Amino acid sequence: MPIKGLQQGKKYHIKIKDDATFLECLAVVDKIEAMNTQTTIFPINEGYIYNYMQLLVNFNKNSIYEDVGIYAYAPNEDGLMQKFNPIRENIEFILYPNSYIQLQPDVGC
Repeated sequence: MPIKGLQQGKKYHIKIKDDATFLECLAVVDKIEAMNTQTTIFPINEGYIYNYMQLLVNFNKNSIYEDVGIYAYAPNEDGLMQKFNPIRENIEFILYPNSYIQLQPDVGC
């Protein structure tokens, strides 16, 4: 598994409709990755995982995997990143406008 590719991280700035969920945002990121085959880390784990959706989401439980670290906030009325998006508790939560989401899969030691 190319752990180096996961540890370096990537940033995405995407615009999406106002009532978008985390899954819809992640699908846009996966589409961007699929179109940039030269810079993608996928497939990984001997070709088993082909996108971030597979890496981060457990569809059997309709949740984000427990070993994925999440920072999911949006600015409050004062512009401070204090409005929490509870996507771990509800993966279909409609994100607040201008949300910033940071995910970190546990890539092992």
